[in-house]
Amino acid sequence: MKIKKMKMYGLLLVLGVILVVIGGFVVKNPELKALSGVLIGVGAGLFGMSGGELIKNKLIQKDPLYNKKLEIEQKDERNIYIRNTAKGKAFDIMSIVYSILMLIFILLEAELIFILLIVSAYIVGYGIYFRYLYKYSNEM
Repeated sequence: MKIKKMKMYGLLLVLGVILVVIGGFVVKNPELKALSGVLIGVGAGLFGMSGGELIKNKLIQKDPLYNKKLEIEQKDERNIYIRNTAKGKAFDIMSIVYSILMLIFILLEAELIFILLIVSAYIVGYGIYFRYLYKYSNEM
């Protein structure tokens, strides 16, 4: 992998650690608790993603055959089918989870904005589903 990308992942790793430290130890004000949580979450995500990419790139540099194996696994039709099937099942389950969450928020008499956000996410998900269903049915 190019040195530029390795440096970028290294910087993102350091940025992730800095965000976690700021969110966990620097932001102590109880009024900024949400900001602290966001900083920790984003920092941990950056740290995990960058660390994983750096480890993968080191393995590829040590063993070029490992890179070829990764490419074959990513492009293998069987693996693509398995990933797409898993995504489909996850979408089916998320539809049920969103429905349950909407009902729970309505029964708990939550603020309207939270209910509308969940309903919007539900509608957007199905909108995207129907868009691609229409697109792929016309292609095949």
